[in-house]
Amino acid sequence: MYARVRSWILLPVGVALLILTLTLGLVAKSFGSSGPDIGVDVGLSEIRNPLLNALAVGVHVGLGPVGAVIILGVICVWLLFVRRAPLQSFAFGSITAVGWLSSEIGKFTVGRLRPPAVLVHPLVIESGRDSFPSGHTAFAASLSLAIILVLTRPGMWRRWIIFAGVIFTVLVALSRLYLGVHYVSDVVGSVLISGAGVLMWLVLWNAFIEPRLDNSRLLARFTSTTSLT
Repeated sequence: MYARVRSWILLPVGVALLILTLTLGLVAKSFGSSGPDIGVDVGLSEIRNPLLNALAVGVHVGLGPVGAVIILGVICVWLLFVRRAPLQSFAFGSITAVGWLSSEIGKFTVGRLRPPAVLVHPLVIESGRDSFPSGHTAFAASLSLAIILVLTRPGMWRRWIIFAGVIFTVLVALSRLYLGVHYVSDVVGSVLISGAGVLMWLVLWNAFIEPRLDNSRLLARFTSTTSLT
């Protein structure tokens, strides 16, 4: 009962975080291409080198829509057939997908133009009004959250995984700025909006989905309860 009540508290927190993120995006958009965070993109464009260029483009391709789906699919299949943990597989896949796809809410609502090419000289072609937030960064943050919530348990190892997840997300965010396709506020908004999506999903998972899946005769043979709080 305590875990169930605690889960419901996450709903208003997630909603508030979503509203805060969308507000951040609209305020950032109001500055236009001369916003206060364009300087970071310009500065990074001046220190480019072939090695960093290759790494940033590799992240761009590897964590793009196709690459992200492949990564997520491989992990879920591994959990399902190798670990024989279908409940974990669904939990992991749903957390990552919800957090990642939450970025689409921001893109649709805010409609921010990409950084101007004349200033940042982007290394890849990204155009349109979908700068806020960064989908790549949202995927990195959501994947890290799924690993922490589903695949780890409290203790020293979880602390190291949290640290690794933060570093991974920051590096992906920096790669987006380095390529010249996002503003700083875009990547910050990605972490916030993916976190908001995950928080609200946890309420549905713990209150409705996990109890029903856990009582399924088919899943009962393979897994135990996977509460995400």
